[in-house]
Amino acid sequence: MPSLLGQLLSLSMVSALAAMSPAFAQGARILRPSRIAESAHNVQVQPALAGFRINEPTEGALKRLDGPLKVEKLGGSEDAPVSYTSVGTGITLIASRAEGVGIILVTSRKAGVLDRIRVGDPREKVAARWGPAAAGDKANGLWLAGLYVITVTFDGTGHVARLGIGLGMDFGK
Repeated sequence: MPSLLGQLLSLSMVSALAAMSPAFAQGARILRPSRIAESAHNVQVQPALAGFRINEPTEGALKRLDGPLKVEKLGGSEDAPVSYTSVGTGITLIASRAEGVGIILVTSRKAGVLDRIRVGDPREKVAARWGPAAAGDKANGLWLAGLYVITVTFDGTGHVARLGIGLGMDFGK
């Protein structure tokens, strides 16, 4: 199974890595797709999932993230974002000390709900709630929500396997 970083890259959802320019290395972001489906529309959601908020200070969020934690630095710079995964709850926060929580991912149905969608829900429920994805394929979808990007990975049966929200980043800006 690929690491979280490998999964993010394969989905075109990248957090700021050291290989990118120093401006990108300041915090965790999801790369907005360069081509948006014509049928896509902007989704309205609160930027929170599993009891955590986007831009929440990292220290406070980590105090509430149940352990044990798997910690993975996403880049080589001192300010590179860090992935904190609670093995027991299925919650991952990608955060930087300076900017706080930039991406929230969940892989457990009990972990939380985002705008009435949770892990285990069928693809049809996601499409009925948010409309067509702005980008993606059979296994992955990205929905635009103002400054945020919603990410969904579907399993082989068409059910949500991973759900996430993060700050959107336009490549090259």
